[in-house]
Amino acid sequence: MPLNIMEKIFDPYFTTKHSSIGTGIGLYMTNQIITKQFKGQILVSNIEIENNDKTLIGAEFKITLPLEDI
Repeated sequence: MPLNIMEKIFDPYFTTKHSSIGTGIGLYMTNQIITKQFKGQILVSNIEIENNDKTLIGAEFKITLPLEDI
C-alpha cells in the first residue's frame, strides 16, 4: 500500500474506489469502534511474506485491545 494512501485510510469518506462502489466509511468506522469503544488501537503496515517460492507484498492490520481487570 503506498504510504500516501496509508496515511489516509482511516479518514472518513476516503476511498480508492469509484464512488459508486464504496463510501470510504468502513475503515473509519472500524477505527472509531476499536479506539473509542474498546480503547484499543489499529495499525497498518506493509509486509512481505514468502509463499510457494514467491515474495508477496501486502498490507497487514494489527488490532490491539487492552485487557480489563477482573
